[in-house]
Amino acid sequence: MRLILHGTGAGIPSAARCASALTATFGDGSVVLFDAGEGAAQAMLRDGVDLSQITTVAISHTHADHWCGLPGLLTAFAVAKRKSPLTVLAHPAALAFLQQAALHSHLFPERLSFAIEWRPLATFALPDDWRCLPIPNTHLQRVESFAEQAGVCPTAVSFLLEKNGVASVCLSQDLGSQEDLRGKLSGCQLLVCESAHVNLESVVAMAEAAGVRRVVFTHIPPDLLTFPASTATVQVLPATDGYSLQVVISH
Repeated sequence: MRLILHGTGAGIPSAARCASALTATFGDGSVVLFDAGEGAAQAMLRDGVDLSQITTVAISHTHADHWCGLPGLLTAFAVAKRKSPLTVLAHPAALAFLQQAALHSHLFPERLSFAIEWRPLATFALPDDWRCLPIPNTHLQRVESFAEQAGVCPTAVSFLLEKNGVASVCLSQDLGSQEDLRGKLSGCQLLVCESAHVNLESVVAMAEAAGVRRVVFTHIPPDLLTFPASTATVQVLPATDGYSLQVVISH
């Protein structure tokens, strides 16, 4: 599995970093997109991703920097006369909103050359004996009651990727704090962790205690310039847009 971080910026716009978007490419060439921030389609093209190979888009939560590139991506598919179906996964309340965003972009199902399956986010299978488990976190906890009153998405999730039933990669997406990772990293060899809502040193210490071999920091605010050093057992890397890594798991 190859991961590419197409957007490594945070909610504050940056000329150097795009909004959140990460792809996983599998042995059969299929691509899964995790979050689709502003400009996701352009960023993926810049990084050499064949958009026609995207089979699934999984949205972690509905802060704009994680979803607002989705209508543009769907429009690109429509203009290209895509034929293969696409699955979009999100919280049920978010699904209704995203479907409306597609309709307001004049992406009417009757006129599309491809089918979109809008499905509630739950554990889903991936190629090459991988599967993805959405893990709720506390990122939206402070506004949860407001979200529930408004009938909008009240939940944010991280993504835990299992290989042959063993947790192997954690994509934190946006967190409430590093405490959301506690107890989730056992067995993981790679942690892709956001930088805007956590204590970076605590994340590295937690990863080291769990046996994680590599921590890649993303979702980086423009004013964050210093990152923890690698340790004797954990390689620490701040990502830039287009950063690519091959994930080879040995358990």
